[in-house]
Amino acid sequence: MWYGIKPDAMGILLVEDSSADAHLLMEVVAKKGYAPDIHWVSDGYHALDYVFQKGRFRDAQRPDMIVLDLNLPRISGYDVLKELKDHDVFCSIPVVILTGSRDPRDYTQCKALGADMCLAKPHLLKEYEAMIQRMMNWAFLRLVEPAGVKASVH
Repeated sequence: MWYGIKPDAMGILLVEDSSADAHLLMEVVAKKGYAPDIHWVSDGYHALDYVFQKGRFRDAQRPDMIVLDLNLPRISGYDVLKELKDHDVFCSIPVVILTGSRDPRDYTQCKALGADMCLAKPHLLKEYEAMIQRMMNWAFLRLVEPAGVKASVH
C-alpha cells in the first residue's frame, strides 16, 4: 500500500525534542539531495495527534515514515511506538528509532514493539551523514520496492 512513492514526494514525521538534532537531520537530508516533506514535532503527544489527525493536526497528511526519538517529553518514544504498532490502521507505517542511547536493551525493546530500524545518533558529523544516507536508502527501498520484495540495506 505504500509502494510506488517518489523520493521527492515522501512524507516524514520527525519526532525529536532537541531542536539542534531536528535541524541537523533536516539539513543533512537536504545536503544529501533528498527532498522529502519533513514535518517536525517535539514530543510524543504531538506525534500521536499528528498521526491520528487530532487538534491542530486534523488536516495532516499520513506520514510515509516516522523518525522517532526515544527520550521525549510528555509521552515517551516507546509509548508512541507501541500506540502506533498496536493500531490496525497505522501499524504499517515504517518507524525508524533514532536515539542517543547505546544500551542494547533499548534496541531490543524497540524491535519487540515493532520498530523497523533502530539507529544510534553518532557524535561525528561524517558518521551522522552516513547514518542518514543509510536510513534514506532503506526508506526508498522500502517505500518504492515492488510488493512482495523485502528491502535490506547492508
